[in-house]
Amino acid sequence: GSTDLIIVEPSLDKRTSYYKQLQKLTDFRLLDQLAPNQLASWLVEQAKLQQASLGSSDARYLVERIGNDQMRLSSELRKLIDYLPKISRQTIDLMTDPTPQSSTFDLLAAALAGDATKTLQLYSQQRQQKVEPLAILALLGWQLHILAIIKTAGDRSAAQIASQAKLNPYVVSKSQSVARQISLATLKSWVEQAAKLDIKLKRQTIDADEALQQYLLSLN
Repeated sequence: GSTDLIIVEPSLDKRTSYYKQLQKLTDFRLLDQLAPNQLASWLVEQAKLQQASLGSSDARYLVERIGNDQMRLSSELRKLIDYLPKISRQTIDLMTDPTPQSSTFDLLAAALAGDATKTLQLYSQQRQQKVEPLAILALLGWQLHILAIIKTAGDRSAAQIASQAKLNPYVVSKSQSVARQISLATLKSWVEQAAKLDIKLKRQTIDADEALQQYLLSLN
């Protein structure tokens, strides 16, 4: 007999002895979460395997409409194929319900742009997706960490930064446009404010949603 163990690690450091032991002692397979463009390609291939057709642009549209949940995308694809093997944007609109999707990157980008309405809307979507305020703050902290890496990377390319910092190249490339809009001093100030807010939320009884929204609206 054998035992299959699934380990969920949001950020796996390949430099650790833990990672090296997994490689050495087990039939180790690293299954990274697919980026949106990879998910679209995966959907196209899955449709072909099931004797159906799905164009690249329609696959990207499906990912934008449903989100990055690969399990749900697989289920929705099966439903679409059962309805009509030749999948189009029209059948996607007919057979699927859009999921309010936002990421902390979108939230941070809206805040930096000074778009208060969009910032609050995206924050509300995060909460609808059952993401707690402290989790949102932690994810924002990770985004700020990525921006700090990019700001201090000089003229290195996105691929070089991703390789050296052990980050997803897609994430680095997407964050570079935001990093160009801000100075390192400003970024340091935001990190300090986020750290203070984290301590405040953990030690004091305050309205976490209101405090976090105020923090976001101050980032412009």
